[in-house]
Order: sequence, then C-alpha cells, then structure tokens
Amino acid sequence: MKKIVSLMLAISMVASLAACGGGKTDEEVKWEDQLGTEGKLRVGMAADYPPFENYDGNGNVVGLDADVAKLIAEDMGLELEIVQMDFETIISAVTAGTVDLGISCFSYNEKRAQSVIFSDTYMTSAQTCFASVEYGINTLEDLAGGVVGAGSGTTGMDVNQELAEQYGWTAQTGEIAIMVESLRSGAMQGCITEQCVVKSYMEANPGDFQIVADDLTVEEIKAVANIGNDALMDRVNEAIAKLKDEGTLDQLVVEWFG
Repeated sequence: MKKIVSLMLAISMVASLAACGGGKTDEEVKWEDQLGTEGKLRVGMAADYPPFENYDGNGNVVGLDADVAKLIAEDMGLELEIVQMDFETIISAVTAGTVDLGISCFSYNEKRAQSVIFSDTYMTSAQTCFASVEYGINTLEDLAGGVVGAGSGTTGMDVNQELAEQYGWTAQTGEIAIMVESLRSGAMQGCITEQCVVKSYMEANPGDFQIVADDLTVEEIKAVANIGNDALMDRVNEAIAKLKDEGTLDQLVVEWFG
C-alpha cells in the first residue's frame, strides 16, 4: 500500500511540475512575444533596388517596400526600424534574430523556404533582361559569349545561371547600380532583374537601355520571417490583407511604378 501511495504522490508531483514549469503552448504564444525588441518592428532591407527601396536626398530609405514596412508596422502599433544591409545577408539576419522581418523584394523559392517562412503576396513582378542600345544586343542569342549580371542571392541570379548554360554567356553577380553603368560602358552585355526595376532605370535614362527579354519568370513578392514565428507572420498577413482590401497596395504600385 505504501508503494502505491508513494507512486501516486510521485505521479501527482510530476503532473504538478509539468503544469507549473512547462513552456507556453502554441495557443498561448502571442505575436508580440516573437519580436526581438518590445514595441518595435525591425525590418531588414537592401536600399539599392529602386523603386522597391533606395535612399532619397536626405538619406532616408524610400520605395514600395519601405512604404509597405511602414504601413505594416503602423497596423501592428509598432515603431518601425529599417535596418539597411546587403540583400544576401537579410535571411541570415532574420534567422539570427537580428531583424524580425525581411522586406526587400523577396520572392519564394525552395532554398529560402528551408530557412524562413513567407508572408502572403503583396505584389507580383517578373524577371527581365535588359541591355544598352549601343552594342547590338536585341535578343538573348545576342548575349552569347558575353557577360550577364544579376544581384547576388537573388532569384534573378538563379534565372541568369540557368539561361547562361542555354545561351552561352557568363553569369556574374553585382549591385544593380554598378551593373547599369557596366551595361552603359559595354563591360557587361546584359542584366537580369525585376521588371519594375528595369523600367525605373529606363525611365531615368531615356534612350539608353532596352528590354531584351521580358517575363522570364513571374514572381510573387513577399515578406520573410524566421521559421517558428508563425504568430508574428499571421499578424503580418492580417496587415497585408487589410492593405489589399483597402486598395492601398494598388495605390502604392501606381505611385512607385506608374
């Protein structure tokens, strides 16, 4: 009998300790608990990709992504902190907890999905190849033997590497502003990047560049968060849904891309 009583007491104590010392269940986790800094939304962004994001004359980060990040933070009742970093380091910063979100023209791919979770889509774009009008580059076939650039760590580089094997050019990474100047000088024959980024540079430099191939891939642009931060991402998706329903996202696309 004593053994039975002792066993029952032991079971009771284990159950009690589990109830008192256990972590929060999924239902109890709040999105606020998944922020790195209370009251603040820290967003990683590479401000070298107009019109998604770049610096204005006063050193402020502006563009579609900057506005989306600001509106999401406002909807969540948080102060926004944009953390400028190289694009290829943003996912590492998200997984390390240095930032809460990455909002920098991210499109879904399986490699990224191994490290982060994706929000709902807030814009659709496409990869486009463009070139200078000065060197007779009118088709993808004309790029054979040349150099074609794309951003490091971007889906544009994935497309670049796939097409390089088919058309016989050398794929090279670089920053968009530097690659544009390389196109102008003839050091680089083509560049693959987001369609709206291409149009932005063409509008800013009328008559200098032309589209060689459009809609190489159609992509859905999303925010990214660390795996496990589902509550935070659910709250971000609520904000995105509201921006869609109100027509705000459509207005931003017209404002930044015409």
